[in-house]
Amino acid sequence: MSEFTEILQAFLLVTLYLAAPLILISWTAKDAVLRGKSPFWVGLIVLLTFPVGLILWLIFRPKHPDPPRSDFDLEDFRQQ
Repeated sequence: MSEFTEILQAFLLVTLYLAAPLILISWTAKDAVLRGKSPFWVGLIVLLTFPVGLILWLIFRPKHPDPPRSDFDLEDFRQQ
């Protein structure tokens, strides 16, 4: 292999090694907001204990809150 391909492979490997945890932590923080938890604390714990923290979040994360009611009818709220 040429020196260029070795450098390119090393660059891509390091980029993937650094980018993957950041992307997963970002997703975890957004998921924590949707589930009513602090994104800062969840993201920090996942960052400090990666990848074990990510696996634990996926196992023990709280249930997603119920979606908004779909039986809303504007007629129920009109004044006569």
